[in-house]
Amino acid sequence: MKNEIMKKEFSFYEFVGILVPGVMILFFGAISYENITGKTLVDFSKFGESLIFIIVAYGTGHILHSIGNLYESVFWKLFGGMPTQWLIKKNRFGKFLFSKTQTEAILSKIKNHFGDSPEKDYGMNVYNWLSLKEEVTVKRIDVFNANYFLLRGMTVTFYLLTISSMFFFSWKVVLAALVLGLLSNYRMYRFAKIHAIEIYRTYFNYE
Repeated sequence: MKNEIMKKEFSFYEFVGILVPGVMILFFGAISYENITGKTLVDFSKFGESLIFIIVAYGTGHILHSIGNLYESVFWKLFGGMPTQWLIKKNRFGKFLFSKTQTEAILSKIKNHFGDSPEKDYGMNVYNWLSLKEEVTVKRIDVFNANYFLLRGMTVTFYLLTISSMFFFSWKVVLAALVLGLLSNYRMYRFAKIHAIEIYRTYFNYE
């Protein structure tokens, strides 16, 4: 889902998408440490400690997204490929992105423009082309991509918290972390699908 060509506005969302998962897992770790030892690991009333916490959280967020890269590769295999691939092939549950008529019209325009792709995934080509057109704004598409990026990090974080909670907290906390992970995972799926739909729909409607 991540793309090398991005609008400047997306950098803020990208920063938040990395920082939030890092803050989540480090804050939970600090609470766990205090719960076990009775000592405070981070004093958030002190600016210096809070700043260091944010910096470490940002670095941790990158690590979590590295895990997220591995997770999404497995996750999308369960669906038969990324949503951008569902334009020309059904996912594992027999669904396309569009109706048959819409798919044929969009695919005809894409093939006339880009040719026949052996990878059968035109998402990257179409997005790159759109991003270079001054008449077309991809801000809406980037927002869906940014939310997907954030939710991927949150999904991995909640699943890791589910595992770690088993050692430090009651089953209620474990269940809460698992439910939040599943909800984040569902939202990740939804934003990935909408992102793919917006890419192809914007391209098709461009004259």
